[in-house]
Order: sequence, then C-alpha cells, then structure tokens
Amino acid sequence: MVKTQTKNLYEALIILRPNLSDDALEKSVAQIESAIKNYGGTIVKTDKPNRNKLTHTIKEFKDGFYLSMLFSSPPELPNTLKRTLAITDDVLRYILIKKGS
Repeated sequence: MVKTQTKNLYEALIILRPNLSDDALEKSVAQIESAIKNYGGTIVKTDKPNRNKLTHTIKEFKDGFYLSMLFSSPPELPNTLKRTLAITDDVLRYILIKKGS
C-alpha cells in the first residue's frame, strides 16, 4: 500500500516594504510563490498586493503592501517558509494560518 502525503490548506498574509518599485514588488511575489512551489506546495490563489496603512510603525514604515496567498502543502512546509520569510529583506511581517480542520 502506497502512503500518500496529506496536504493541508494554508493562508499567508505577508506585509512587504512600501518603497518597492512595481518590478521589485512583482519579483518579491514571484520569489515567495516559487519558494512555496519548491518546498512542495501548490498555489491556490494569490491576491494582488494592496498598499495599506499599518496600525503601528514597523522598521520606520507607516504603510506597506499587503499580500494574501492561499496554498496547499505538506505539513512541514509552513515552518520552512517561515524561516525563508524571516530572512527576506522585503518582508516586514508575515503570518501563516492553517485553514479548515
């Protein structure tokens, strides 16, 4: 009997630096999507980044680009993705949430 690896559904909310050019913003989004795919995940939906005001200042920025992504992945991917996002210069903050049960 072949054991199939279960995939869970996750949502990532990522705040990117507001001083990114359009090209740099697209490149950052593509790099995050690529990281998810390389770690064994599948992108379900990526919303267009929206520039919004932050509730408090983060690294001297008062606003940022909010990026929402929905993806399915093996259970170990979120921890690996968190480590990647933590060392990415363009990322100000992030949160990963497991969707469903």
